[in-house]
Amino acid sequence: MSTFKDAAFISTMIQEMQTVGLPRSRNRARIADLFNGNAPYTDAEARDNRIETNVNFLEGTRIIHQARSQFTDAFMKPSNFFTVGLDKGPVFKRDEWGAIITKQINKRLKRDMRFTEVLDSQFASSVLHGVGPVTWGRKKDWCPSARSLDDMLVPSRTLKSLENLTYFATRNNYTAADLVRMTSGQNVDIGWNKPLVQTVLKQLRTMTGQPQQQDYSQYDLERLAEDFKENSGFWGSDAAPTVQVFDFYYLDEEAKKWSRKLILDPQTATFGALDSNQKSQFLYEGRAEYGSNLSEILHVQFADGAVVPPFRWHTVRSLGYLLYSVCHLQNRIRCKFQDSVFESMLWYFRDVATGDEERLNKVELKHLGIIPEGLAIVQPNERHTINESLVGSAMSMNRQMMAESSASYVNDVDNGTNKEQTATEIMAKVTSTNALVGSMLNRAYAYAIPQYRELGRRFCTLDHPDCKAFRDACMADGVDKSVFDVDCWVIEPERAMGNGNKMLSIAQSDRLMAVRAAMPAAAQQRILHMYVEANTDDPLLADRLIPLDVQQSSKTMQTATLAWGTLIAGQPVVLTEGVNNAELVQVWLEMLDSDLQKINSGNSAPPVPLVQGLANVISTIEQRIALLAQDEANAEMVKQMSDALGQAANFVQAYIKQIQTQQQAAQEQGAQGQGMDPEVQGKIQAMLIEAQAKSEIKKADAQQKMENKQQQFIQNQQNKAVQTMANVATGDAKTSAEIIRGNARAQAEAENQAMAKTNEPTQ
Repeated sequence: MSTFKDAAFISTMIQEMQTVGLPRSRNRARIADLFNGNAPYTDAEARDNRIETNVNFLEGTRIIHQARSQFTDAFMKPSNFFTVGLDKGPVFKRDEWGAIITKQINKRLKRDMRFTEVLDSQFASSVLHGVGPVTWGRKKDWCPSARSLDDMLVPSRTLKSLENLTYFATRNNYTAADLVRMTSGQNVDIGWNKPLVQTVLKQLRTMTGQPQQQDYSQYDLERLAEDFKENSGFWGSDAAPTVQVFDFYYLDEEAKKWSRKLILDPQTATFGALDSNQKSQFLYEGRAEYGSNLSEILHVQFADGAVVPPFRWHTVRSLGYLLYSVCHLQNRIRCKFQDSVFESMLWYFRDVATGDEERLNKVELKHLGIIPEGLAIVQPNERHTINESLVGSAMSMNRQMMAESSASYVNDVDNGTNKEQTATEIMAKVTSTNALVGSMLNRAYAYAIPQYRELGRRFCTLDHPDCKAFRDACMADGVDKSVFDVDCWVIEPERAMGNGNKMLSIAQSDRLMAVRAAMPAAAQQRILHMYVEANTDDPLLADRLIPLDVQQSSKTMQTATLAWGTLIAGQPVVLTEGVNNAELVQVWLEMLDSDLQKINSGNSAPPVPLVQGLANVISTIEQRIALLAQDEANAEMVKQMSDALGQAANFVQAYIKQIQTQQQAAQEQGAQGQGMDPEVQGKIQAMLIEAQAKSEIKKADAQQKMENKQQQFIQNQQNKAVQTMANVATGDAKTSAEIIRGNARAQAEAENQAMAKTNEPTQ
């Protein structure tokens, strides 16, 4: 087991990974050249074979772009990248808080172009090469960085699940300005090797050829840094040289944490200028863990067409890989075909003159001109012609192969014929193709969930301005800070209707609109929103026209609001059956909390009638909670509601004592202030005692029911055991009896046979 404490050892490992990955890099370069639009023949091939047309017709490029747009529409077209649900906090608050968190975090993600470009780069790399990695190279930033596969060094035999990945490296280029920024100022990470950084900066300065160079001692790092800052515009530009380094991440087997170290690329001139001692040093050596698990550092999107499990990182077969050969052949066929077309447009003449051939050395051809005697045009039947049918068949075959290879990525329903299709045939083909595309997108959504979870973790914990603004906005909308824990978040990517296919999304929205009237009010609002979005491809317009964050009041909420006035007046209410008790209690608890806050903000005791009304509210809520407690599935929700109600009852008890104190003080001073009638006081206390007693009774009943069920279960198990033993004994008895009867029958038969032999006549 290596602890990766030796820079030379890590450098050797990186060189080995680069050497092993060189053939893969060449293959990726060929694929990239083809789909970037490079010509199918090299200049030398075109010259040696006299190829006039050497053009990439970009059929493969268009397919790649369509596949990328499929990902883009699926991930970026919806209003949110993902939705957040909660499995922590008050049950009656989870949906509301989850909606607030979803809105606030996605608002920041949608506005930040960095994250949009990261996703776009992931999709492009996934489609072209099958792997789209991103890494978090900064612990204090929420946005990851997209990585080129050439800059990712991953060991062979790494599984796509990354479960056996214990180390990897990424290549980075830093300018002098980057190094100065990271190693100077306040709160600099102590892991930087500043003497080595100084040497690298001096080397970069000698590589620029800039005038007025000066020497710096090993103690002049601050002065060197200031000089770089003074000319930061140059040192951070493309003209400035860069130093190439490798970020090496590895799992510390002892601490079970991930660590990070930086080393210089041994293949660069900067590394060659170092002495042997410096070459064995780290440029950066983290003193603390960089991440508790791999998901805090690396995430990958895979778009894999491999067929041999277990699936590995380096055996991924991308869409670019599947299309490479056939697209290359198609380009060559088209080039040859175009050469033939140009050749067929040329004029060929035959010199048929005898004796005066020199007269035909120059012939002027013009409109309405006359061909001189001795010159004849070569007729088409005398010239070489290509087999158009064969060429057309080859092109159609290649086109079909490209369509089949990309069917899982692209909605391609063109069968190469001009036959007019019915609406049913078109929809059937769209649905069939969409099923393949949907399968691919389902995998992409699954790979996106861990990445979204890491984004959520960083938004919940980092001091980054965006993260702090997110938490402040959520708390301003009433979200409790206790749920800023991604472990209690249920994250689901928001999926585009029809998997990004406009025809199918419109058809689905039309079907939903047909049944919209039968849906609840909230569902009707969402269906209308989906209909507008599907027909306009504009989520923002749909949000403006049909906002989903406007809470629709239900009948239960209306009933609770209307009943509040009666309850606070100290009168009982009669509610119709079918009300949602959980929603009813939630609304009453919120209104009760609001009234208590208003009372507590004052300096005097509340009026006696109001206290009596509050006691009536508490008693009524307790009755509704008792109904919810009959279902064991509501146990957690009932506990939370009961706790909130108990706090409210404590406030009412405090109000009673406050009124009693004020009454006693008024009587001692001989004042005629308002006191609490003992009869009223007794009623209030009786109501509170009754509510508390009912609560205790319900809890005792629930406990008794659980004990009875447990005893009944034990008794049933015992009865089953006794019955089983009885059945076994009965079976044994039957078996014994059958054996005895069988033996008796056998003995009787034997005796009969013996007697028969005895009675046989002798001859």
